[in-house]
Amino acid sequence: MTSVEQFAYGWITPALALAMSMLGCLLGTFVTSRSRASSGAGRARWLTLSAVAIGGTGTWVPHFMAMLGVDVPGTDVRYDTLTTVLGLGLAVVVYCLGLYIVGWGRPSASKILPAGVLTGIGLTAVYATGPLSMRLGGIIAYDAETLLIAACAAIVGASVTLWCVSVVRGTGAMLCASVIMALAACSTHYMVMAALRVEVAPGGAEVEGVTLVTMLVPVCVAACVMLAGLAYSTVGFTVRQDTAREEALLRRARDMYSVATIARAAEHRRRRRQGEAAVSSHR
Repeated sequence: MTSVEQFAYGWITPALALAMSMLGCLLGTFVTSRSRASSGAGRARWLTLSAVAIGGTGTWVPHFMAMLGVDVPGTDVRYDTLTTVLGLGLAVVVYCLGLYIVGWGRPSASKILPAGVLTGIGLTAVYATGPLSMRLGGIIAYDAETLLIAACAAIVGASVTLWCVSVVRGTGAMLCASVIMALAACSTHYMVMAALRVEVAPGGAEVEGVTLVTMLVPVCVAACVMLAGLAYSTVGFTVRQDTAREEALLRRARDMYSVATIARAAEHRRRRRQGEAAVSSHR
């Protein structure tokens, strides 16, 4: 077996992965908090956006960034594009399922625990798509015991994430929660990668596929688009909320002014009639 190098470029790839995961998880937590003010289809839309934020930019993009540091001595490493992109869709879907379970009604352990198990198993599959998409001159396998430990870690991390997005309130608490969620996501990635075993075939056969660096630009563009769209949705919702509150206050002020005007007019008419009646009785 050949050892798999996880940090071919040093600390830069895990640092980028952690930073991107924190940003995605923070956006997802803010978006989930917006869902509490909605119901029905509106809440479903916010939970779906949160799944894109946490599953896409908070889980899959950091996973991709961390894969940039993977190297296998003795062979070229290439990737299958379809399998790599499949991980993105799977990450969003599993977080959709988890958030739909915990995002309706009051949060409770009876919701968070089964949702965490379901999401954690799905995340193990997401992180496994990286090695499964690898194309190299050799055989790829997994150590079953290490993979099982990684799956347990994924379940714990998913449960903590779902608890954070369901319960945490306030900006400071959300920032702390995003750090915890990012650490859980990145730790799970490296635990799954620790289960990877590679046996390089002699001869150095040509390897088909594309390099991760080739996919880096489109992935970065997609990540920026997702982050910008999610940030715009969050800020736009806040602006619309503030505008709606201001319009409600203006309507209330106009209604109060109208009532006061009508009352003053009625009082003026009443006094005028009283005056006319007094004049008539005096005559």
